[in-house]
Amino acid sequence: MDKQEKRKRLAKKIQLNLAMTVGEIFDPIDEDTTRPKKMAYFDRIFKTFTQGGEGAVNRKKTQKLIGTYCLFVPEEIIYAAGGQPVRLCAGAYESVEVGEEFLPDSACPMVKSEVGFTTLPVLSFYQQCDLVAIPASCDWKAKMAEIIHDYVPVVMLDMPKVKEGEASRAFWLSEVKRFTKEVEKVTGMRVTRSRLRGAIQMIQKAQVQFRRFHEIRKAEPPVIHGRDALEVLNAYFYDHVESWTAAMATLNDELEERVNNRESVAKPMATRLLITGSPMVFPNWKIPTVIEELGGVMVADEFCTSNRYLHDKVAVDEGLLSDMLHAIADRYLLPSCCPIFSTTIDRRDRLLQLIKDYRAEGVIYHILKGCHPYDVETRIIEKLLQDNGVPMLKIETDYSPQDVEQLRTRIEAFMETLKGQRHKEKS
Repeated sequence: MDKQEKRKRLAKKIQLNLAMTVGEIFDPIDEDTTRPKKMAYFDRIFKTFTQGGEGAVNRKKTQKLIGTYCLFVPEEIIYAAGGQPVRLCAGAYESVEVGEEFLPDSACPMVKSEVGFTTLPVLSFYQQCDLVAIPASCDWKAKMAEIIHDYVPVVMLDMPKVKEGEASRAFWLSEVKRFTKEVEKVTGMRVTRSRLRGAIQMIQKAQVQFRRFHEIRKAEPPVIHGRDALEVLNAYFYDHVESWTAAMATLNDELEERVNNRESVAKPMATRLLITGSPMVFPNWKIPTVIEELGGVMVADEFCTSNRYLHDKVAVDEGLLSDMLHAIADRYLLPSCCPIFSTTIDRRDRLLQLIKDYRAEGVIYHILKGCHPYDVETRIIEKLLQDNGVPMLKIETDYSPQDVEQLRTRIEAFMETLKGQRHKEKS
């Protein structure tokens, strides 16, 4: 058997295993009568993973597909150039095995999963990208670009490590302009003032529904599971922004009705948890799933794949193309709470505000093994929470399902501690 035939068989095996994982996630979800009915739109996107991802990405056949990583790639520019962005961050254990052919065991499981999907035809949209944009947001991402360059066209975006100051802003603006030219070459369409303005406005409409959704999530008792909140934001990775916005608007309408009718997905005294740290991507939902199986609720998160993804809008004062590019560059750099930067005081402030706004009783700090930027910040965040009287549980894990029962035991004990503290405060 030749090497190509072996890889085809391996791809088929991974597709079958991934289909089983997706089925195991959605079988109990589909039987959950407390879920909002409008979640079906978002479920459909992820259920395509059982068929190799065909139909997951919402685009026209002639439209160029631009793969992106992290949240630093300006989607407004891709839309303005006539392309369709697809965020390629991966959360599948099944593709990690392939990624380990290229990366050491100590590498971030997300990057190993991403490399696996890019180098082996499991999810079709990874190979269909006409260009893949990778910000150098961590060392693993920088090396991944070199690895996958043999499989897809890649453009790297260099990142300043100190985001404050005019030099950093000027450097990042030059990277955004260079990226614009690269996208124009691929799509054959120029980014004009009117097209860019239209793209900015299109994404701003999505951000309106995004913020509306997170306001609804403050309701007590909660009207949507935290796992489902992750799903609707992960769905944005693959959907066209206008379609996603329309689906979010109908979901928000339903959720507001549920608030008015006092419908809930959890008991009134359910333990309220916030999760932060390394991002979570479908189908790696084991921690929120365990929380909600134990009767708790993930009321909020502080992830770049969810709560932070669409939070900040482009602030345009003038209508010139250069002004809009400046505004876009600033939007993707200055508000970012990513720990790759030299100081992340704004992330700490944001975390405390989320705890207050969503009345979280405790925080789970999620670390993917090999995710060094978030791991380095663990002690800083732990001390911050200690000083503010907020209990924290650190969980270091990867994409393997083998530690689920161990996680269940630790999370259950943490939740019992929080319940005990609640009763003590009342007595």
